[in-house]
Amino acid sequence: MKATAVAVLKPVPVMVTLVPTRPLVGVNEVMLGATMTVKSPALVPVPAELVTLIFPVVAAAGTVAVI
Repeated sequence: MKATAVAVLKPVPVMVTLVPTRPLVGVNEVMLGATMTVKSPALVPVPAELVTLIFPVVAAAGTVAVI
């Protein structure tokens, strides 16, 4: 007869689900040093020396990808 070792049972993890609460009512802290980013609606010309022309990489004709 063969003897089989029995594994120790692992305890089941405790799962806790909390219900979201509403924001606390009152005065918020003052945030110092925050900067604001504003989008510019106008296009600004850039010198040609700072522009790099790029193209999409295209696979050679007949290339097939199997996923």
